[in-house]
Amino acid sequence: MASPSASSFFLLLLLPTILGMASAYSPVQICVRPCPIEVNLHLYLHQFVAGPNHPNRNEEFLIAPANAFGFGTTLIHDWTLTRTTDPNDTLVARVQGTHIQAGTTNANSWYISQNIVFQSGRFAGSTLQVMGTLTENSVGQWSIVGGTGQFTLAQGIINYKMDPSSNKDDAIRELNIRILYDADDVQVARDGALRLVQN
Repeated sequence: MASPSASSFFLLLLLPTILGMASAYSPVQICVRPCPIEVNLHLYLHQFVAGPNHPNRNEEFLIAPANAFGFGTTLIHDWTLTRTTDPNDTLVARVQGTHIQAGTTNANSWYISQNIVFQSGRFAGSTLQVMGTLTENSVGQWSIVGGTGQFTLAQGIINYKMDPSSNKDDAIRELNIRILYDADDVQVARDGALRLVQN
């Protein structure tokens, strides 16, 4: 007869297998709140550049020092996001914030801090807080560092690139937005898919 200590050790060895078999027969697992969920958005940003000869501009100079490379130049912006390259398409969100020329050796080294404020669709009223840089490169990334509404505790990344249809007035950037945020009522199915729970 096995000693109690040997029996306990044997049971510990089998425990992962027993738990695995039990979960295999469970159709749905409820994750511990809050549950992370991922959303991917594909949108186009319209930056109507500042200046006296740009009547449709959606940004304005706040500070324009005479430093080399425009160091310290600060603009406030209210850019727009649409689903297509057409600036007159349905407004999905506004990108509101500031961009500051933070480079002392390069005229195109902008620091950006902004909120994406959703105006329409399922995320209307929610926001994303976004930070990053904007350089002379046609591609880049911004970080999602927070969110509100449906995007509570959001994090993620925005990959952007200049669109070929950009012109001197409308600098169009294609945005691929990957958002991870916390949803209170989500079910995790056996296949790993996330499903919202309808209350």
